[in-house]
Amino acid sequence: MSPTETTPVPLRIAHRAGLTPEATAVRAPEGELTYRQFDRRARAVAEELRAAGAGPEDTVLLGVRRGVHWAVGLLGIWYAGAAPLLVDLDAPDERLRTLLRAAGTRHAVAQDTYAAAMLQRRTGSELFWASTTTPAPASPVRPADVAPGSLAYVLFTSGSTGQPKPVAVGHAGLAAQVATLAGRYGLTAEDAVLQFAAPAFDVSLEEALPTWCTGGTAVFVQDNVLSPAELEPFLDEERISVVNLPTPYWSQWAKDLERAPRPLPSALRRVVIGSDAGRTADLARWTDARRPPVISCYGLTESTITATSYEPGPAELAGYAGDELIPLGEPLAGVRAYVLDEELREAPPGAAGELYLAGSCLARGYHGRPGLTSERFVADPFADAPGERMYRTGDRVTRAPGGPLVFLGRADDQVKIRGHRVELKEVEAAVAAHPDVVDVVARAAQATDGPQLAAWAAVTPGSPLTPDALRRYLLAKVPGYLVPAVVTLMDRLPRTPGGKLDPRALPVPDPR
Repeated sequence: MSPTETTPVPLRIAHRAGLTPEATAVRAPEGELTYRQFDRRARAVAEELRAAGAGPEDTVLLGVRRGVHWAVGLLGIWYAGAAPLLVDLDAPDERLRTLLRAAGTRHAVAQDTYAAAMLQRRTGSELFWASTTTPAPASPVRPADVAPGSLAYVLFTSGSTGQPKPVAVGHAGLAAQVATLAGRYGLTAEDAVLQFAAPAFDVSLEEALPTWCTGGTAVFVQDNVLSPAELEPFLDEERISVVNLPTPYWSQWAKDLERAPRPLPSALRRVVIGSDAGRTADLARWTDARRPPVISCYGLTESTITATSYEPGPAELAGYAGDELIPLGEPLAGVRAYVLDEELREAPPGAAGELYLAGSCLARGYHGRPGLTSERFVADPFADAPGERMYRTGDRVTRAPGGPLVFLGRADDQVKIRGHRVELKEVEAAVAAHPDVVDVVARAAQATDGPQLAAWAAVTPGSPLTPDALRRYLLAKVPGYLVPAVVTLMDRLPRTPGGKLDPRALPVPDPR
């Protein structure tokens, strides 16, 4: 029976492996896998995980790095009926322990015995694990019959309470998004799609899953900190047809091509950008040079990666007066976007409001956090059917009649730092955990290469703490993107007579 757009992603990949078993599914520096090999190795992982007790609604730490083992581990967890927990393996040990506790994770996938032992030492817990190098059995297990409403994966975002938020995405929402994005990007079995995003970013799933569901090849680059000019030979050699890049990286590429004009790799036909706001001037210079078409995307972990997209024609681009933010565009199929005021009424055309998203794209909520879920995922008063929800994004937008959604800024304390969504409250909580810090405030400060985090901290009298020492303390406990680039230590923070912080009285940070 052929899969449909509502068929869970792992079952669609298994079906594809049966259709084109000798096609290449994965290409990475350590080797490549046909769809037959990919499928059989994932079944071996699934068999070990099932023997260890992993099943539906269980989270499994995907404890392998980008490449063949990441692909096999991801699919193997799904074949077992469980849900991968996507984390940054370079995060400090204390951070990993926090994430595993929050997700209730007792299982892991690792490359081998040594890697599993290292994971257990770092996380401080006994993990039942499966190996991505176990030979496929003669009679491999069948993939679990995944229920559409079951848990597909858990991924953490920064939290306003000082604790990371575990976003739980269901298989139904993931299947709908994967089918929509495969169509939006025009993917076919002939495509070789660059696997560029870090595994802890959900964009890594957007690169791989639509590719595998349509029979294409996911091509992993070994080093995703290459400059755009250094990436070009790799794209050419691997005949990459579609790339999905962070907007600032693409912007750097656009400017570099303007300084040093050159032909791009001939197979490249589509560029997708996202994770941060872009500028129309970069889009215009890219389009004017007749480069491959660009789709600018917007979304959140809670909206199952991408929710809206924007691809203007030349006439629309020519209508921009100057260097403006690239609009968020239009909702994808199955996504509803509302611009609402504080009373949850639709804002008049052209007026500012907060963006709410609804439809098949929504995550299930925050894993094990019903209170937080009900705070951000609220009843949708505009839905046709009862029980529908909408997600409060915290983004301020506007929309003119017949025009695209346009981003205006944040409505809360969340900022974007190098593509990461960062809650300033989580930064403040991390700084405040130092025993010498008695008060702290964090803000985003503008620097020449984009926004950076700045923190002002009041310390105990006579403390020997220095800004660099505080940053070293933080680097051992939280990911680098949560560590302020600039720290200003003070005797006390400026406050109004009513006790509120007076941000205008804060010393100007010295950007690095």
